[in-house]
Amino acid sequence: MKLALLGIYHETNTFSQVPADYDAFNVYRGQEIIDEYKTSQTTNAGFLQISEVDQVEVIPLIFAITGPIGTITADAFEAISQEMLSLLVENGPWDGILLSLHGAAVSEEYPDADGEIAERVRTLVGPDVKVGLSVDMHANLSQKMIANVDVATVYRTNPHLDPKIRAFECAEMIRDAITGKINPVMWLEIPPVVINIVKQYTDENPMKAVMENLDMALSMENVIHGSVAEGYPYADVEEMGMGFLAIADGNIGSAKKASQWMASQAWEIREQFLGDTPSIEEALEYADQNYTSETDGPFVLMDVGDNIGAGSSADSTHILEAAQSLGIKGYLQTLFDPESVAACVSAGVGKHLTVAVGGKTDNMHGTPVTVSGVVRTLFNGKFEDDRPTHGGFKYYDGGLTAVLDTEDGHTLVLTSLRCGNTSREQMYSVGIYPEKYRIVIAKGVVSPRPAYQPIANEVVLVNTPGVTTTDLNFFEYRRRRPNLYPFEVSAKYFQD
Repeated sequence: MKLALLGIYHETNTFSQVPADYDAFNVYRGQEIIDEYKTSQTTNAGFLQISEVDQVEVIPLIFAITGPIGTITADAFEAISQEMLSLLVENGPWDGILLSLHGAAVSEEYPDADGEIAERVRTLVGPDVKVGLSVDMHANLSQKMIANVDVATVYRTNPHLDPKIRAFECAEMIRDAITGKINPVMWLEIPPVVINIVKQYTDENPMKAVMENLDMALSMENVIHGSVAEGYPYADVEEMGMGFLAIADGNIGSAKKASQWMASQAWEIREQFLGDTPSIEEALEYADQNYTSETDGPFVLMDVGDNIGAGSSADSTHILEAAQSLGIKGYLQTLFDPESVAACVSAGVGKHLTVAVGGKTDNMHGTPVTVSGVVRTLFNGKFEDDRPTHGGFKYYDGGLTAVLDTEDGHTLVLTSLRCGNTSREQMYSVGIYPEKYRIVIAKGVVSPRPAYQPIANEVVLVNTPGVTTTDLNFFEYRRRRPNLYPFEVSAKYFQD
């Protein structure tokens, strides 16, 4: 049995001003995919795993990935997708295809870029080749995606700790479909509801209850798999919002019943999906006043508006500026700022300098903040983490990195590449122990939790401005569906 592994992985923030051109992607081919992902906990690792436990040959062809930024340029999408198709032709024929996609990709020409890829692959290989798809929990699932594959799986944890598990399940179902052991049929239900990003943590309600309903749906007659997609609210597309998927063995009625039941249960608690986070000043003062000691750990403040994992700039200064104004001490955060890194390199380790940091990508994430301090260290920015991490990734690169200890009691980790705060090794690699700080700023919502929750006194979400702000009314949506809660509080949900 011969399966192809390929994909393009991008969570597109259509409000970001940073385009995803071809140079923004890391493109892995053949053995490079194995070297990069086999020992990780990613989707690709799960797909590769099926070849280790069964008589299945998985041939990795191409995988292109970039961090969440803006819309994929037309030329980048065509270059990558055409290479995908060419490699399928050159290395075929195939018994099955394993698609490693994100599920919230948008290109200049195709709002549903993942669906477009699935359709192109299906058109190329024909109806008899089994196609499997495994996507991120923030996917905006579309009928086009599901119509062009035989099985699909979605992560079930946020932070995402199970990509490998879900991809392996997808590969198992493709194997069983090829051998005739199962006849998978799917139903996707997309109710008119968006869940705010700050309510998407699966270990707390309301998502905990939603996932418990998934467990109940999996016990329904003929149902062999099921998924919940939380959706990605920063992609202005028609399918933006939650999706509920059920896979049944040969009985579409069973799949429909299970997926519609899950969707109706979520719809009943839709008011719990609204965001409710404190302001910057409230969060800083709360953390500063309630900090006790190193033994109890720091307060970890989540900078929601500068959520790097959702396509933000990584250089927001809104919290830093407030911390300066309030006289907060023992404060740690990262900032993407190649210009300031260069200034630190020019000054040298142990030297004092004054520099304006952050706020340089766009006009949504604050303005540069002037700080004075001493360069503690310089670092090449590459680190790895074997602990559980959001998305299962192991290798990271923040680019040339400078650590600046400021006169006002702050430590700033300045990076030359956008790098999410999903691993504490980001700090340990430059000699920083976040456990020793009073307040740690993590630019994210849920993704930093596996790294920082184990050491935190408390995790506090902060309602900051920016391209990933919790306030969805900040954005001008042009392509979303009408009759969509909470944009229209009187929205109605009808089932076929």
